[in-house]
Amino acid sequence: MVRSSLLLAVAASATAVSAAVHGEGAEGSIMGPVAFLWPEDRPWSAAADNTAPCGSTSGPMNRTAFPLVGGAVALTIADDAYNVAFRIAYGNNPTSQSDFKTFVPSEVAAVEAGHQCYKAPTITNVADGTNATIQLEYWSNDSGRDETFYACADITIVSATAFSDSIPCFNVTVTEFEAPASSDAAPQSSVAPPAPAAVSGGDSGLTTGQKAGIAVGTIIGASAIIGAAVFFALRRRSKPSDSEAAPYMTHTKSAHSVESVPAVARQ
Repeated sequence: MVRSSLLLAVAASATAVSAAVHGEGAEGSIMGPVAFLWPEDRPWSAAADNTAPCGSTSGPMNRTAFPLVGGAVALTIADDAYNVAFRIAYGNNPTSQSDFKTFVPSEVAAVEAGHQCYKAPTITNVADGTNATIQLEYWSNDSGRDETFYACADITIVSATAFSDSIPCFNVTVTEFEAPASSDAAPQSSVAPPAPAAVSGGDSGLTTGQKAGIAVGTIIGASAIIGAAVFFALRRRSKPSDSEAAPYMTHTKSAHSVESVPAVARQ
């Protein structure tokens, strides 16, 4: 019984984390198939996300400090995408595709739902304080056909010594959060966070930073659920029944393996 309870709790939590980690339900409402996790991108627009160079009806709004050395670009991915490319344009508001030059040298052949981070090259021959825009271009399937999508993140380049932010650089795919299969676990309904409010063709009111905060918060919450389930299950298992002749002590091997060990009899 305890094993089944633990597996159900872990499975439900893992499913919730799976939904949160790759923005499931967000595509088409607050983001396209792929968005910048860092630096912060321009507000998403359903009417413009296939339009070069930036896939948004908004111009530069919020600029992120970006280091000359040790930078990175991080993505949140809601759906499979292909031929992912990063480019950069220096200036206050690039408006033409020809303004952008290759930034991350190697094109990424394919990405799957999750989060991915890519190291940026050292920026040379550019002064501290220069404004720039990083462009994301990729292919993804929309309504049965491949289309090209764009997104832009506006930055201000700073020296490494002046850069004090922490870049959310990590790699994880949704398949790494699949719920464990077990014959002991009863059938369960899918667990997912509440769907965001629908947006009808306009710019999203949520920044990518806010989306990332929601995802991280849900992951932490799911981990807490697992911890609580294990704690109460162990307490229940460690409590002796009336029919037991001697008390038992509980020894925890792991979150998934619990066994009872007889106490040493008094002399």
